[in-house]
Parts: sequence; C-alpha cells; structure tokens
Amino acid sequence: MVPADELEKENALLPMQSSSDRRVATTLGVFAVVFWSTTVAFSRSLTEHLGVLTAACCIYLGGGAIGCLYLVGNAEQRRRLAGIPWRYWLGCGGFFVANIVCFHLAVGLASGGQKVVEVGLINYLWISLTLLLSVPILNKKARAGLLPGMVIACTGIVLASLHSGPFSWTTFLEDLRGDRIPYVLAFLGAVMWALYSNLSRRWGGEMEGWSVPVFLLTAGLVFLALRTTVSEQARWTPRVVTELALTLTFPTLLAYVFWDVAMRKGTIVLVVSVSYVTPLLSTLLNCAYLHIRPGPSLWLACAMVIGGAVLCRRSVVD
Repeated sequence: MVPADELEKENALLPMQSSSDRRVATTLGVFAVVFWSTTVAFSRSLTEHLGVLTAACCIYLGGGAIGCLYLVGNAEQRRRLAGIPWRYWLGCGGFFVANIVCFHLAVGLASGGQKVVEVGLINYLWISLTLLLSVPILNKKARAGLLPGMVIACTGIVLASLHSGPFSWTTFLEDLRGDRIPYVLAFLGAVMWALYSNLSRRWGGEMEGWSVPVFLLTAGLVFLALRTTVSEQARWTPRVVTELALTLTFPTLLAYVFWDVAMRKGTIVLVVSVSYVTPLLSTLLNCAYLHIRPGPSLWLACAMVIGGAVLCRRSVVD
C-alpha cells in the first residue's frame, strides 16, 4: 500500500482537475502496466515468423496509423495537437521513439528464449531508473536507500544471465561479450523510457493532446527505413495475424496512450507502485508463452529487480 500522505503530496503537484479524472487516469496507467506484460512474448513470436524489422513495421506503423486516423477525424484532438509545445515533440518524442527502437531490436536480436526473458528483465530497470531520474528532473528528494536500491536491481540482472550455478564474474563477462548487443539495447531502452516518463510530466502535465499515435507512427517509419536495408522472409499464419492484432491493440496503441495519460494526469506514485509486479508477471507470461523452464537464478533475479524498485520508491520523496 502507498502511504496516504505520499498520495496527497503527489496529488498536490497535479494540475487542477477533478478527483474522478485523476482516478480514471491512474486506472488507465494500471491497465497499461498489465498490457505491457505481454509485449515481450508477442513481439518475440512475431519476429520469429516475420523477421525483426518486418514485425516492427507491422506493429508500430499499424498502431500509429490507427491512432493517427482517429486524431485526423477528431477536430478537438487536432486543435489540441496544435497546442503541444515543440520541446515536448522533440524531447519526449525522441526518447519515446528511441525506447521503442532499442527495446524491439533487443527482443528480436536476442539469441534464444532464455535471453529474451533476460532482456525483458533488463527492460524493467526503467521502474527504478524513473524514480532515480525524478530527483534531478522533477526536483524530488532522495534518501540514502536510492543508490542501494539501484545496485540491488542491477545485481538481479547479473544473476539472470547466469542461468544456473554459482555466481562467476568470468561466466558473466564471457556471456556478455558473446551476445552483448541485446543487453545494451535493452538497458538503453530502459533509460530512454525513464527520461520520457519524467519529462512528459514536466513538460506536458497540463497538456490535453494525444501525441502518442504520432510517436508510434514515427517509430514505424524508422523501422521501415531500416527494413529497406535488409532482406527478411515473412511467414504469415492465422496465429501470426491474431498475435499482430492483439499486439497492435493492447501492448502497443492502448498501453502507450494509457501510460501517457497516467503520467500527465494520474497519481504517479500509485501507478509506479503497481509497476513493481510487472517484471514477475511478464516473466511468468514469457516463460509460459515461449516454453522456457526458468531456473532458480531467474526467479531470484526477478525478485531483486522488484525489491530494488521498491527500495528506490521508498527512498524518493516529494
């Protein structure tokens, strides 16, 4: 449970709005967290059938186009888009697109299901990083447990890469040298999302327009440009079409729109607190969907990522 005094402090920082609007925005953020738990499993399955860049084009061009069609057909939304400041378009938009590109490439380039799960855990460092970066960006105050919380979460990522057996720096470094690109991309994606989440609050707290469909479409265009440089063979099946439809609707379009509203209008403390369970839920879904048998070190790593995030949250005050 989040202490009532923390919720009151958080709510005091919000623009003037009704409590019902704030509750709706917070609820949307919770739904976004749940939807994102399916992202890694669906994205990996689609990349295996369509190719890394072809799958990305379908997901983000499709999701962005659907969202932009809604914006074009809605006069009120078009008016609100015109009022979004340029620093939000360039700054938040740049971090948003960079996160998508890094994360999708990390999932697609990971060699084997085990590494896909590890990449997913690395991505969830964004929870702790969001809290860490809220100190310089949103002027929150930090207690002594913030850095230890980050160390615990990062140590969990190291353990996740060990698969089984006792800890060995030699084993870890050899594994990292052999396939470092997905790990680096996943970490960079986590940093980009932490920056986006904080800056969207700072620069867009009073904003009404929905910029997310435009950001999704931009990410799709980036993947389309990359797609022209490689040759990929797509295998379309009824399952692939179903997975693509689900991915377009829930973990892509709706989740990103919901999160954007929650970060600007909802109670951030509560939404981020709910996010703590996402690494566990995502790991469970990934292992089940990708037919992976997780070892003890993976579960310990998951617990450490969650524990580190919780400690970070308890160490950041308004």
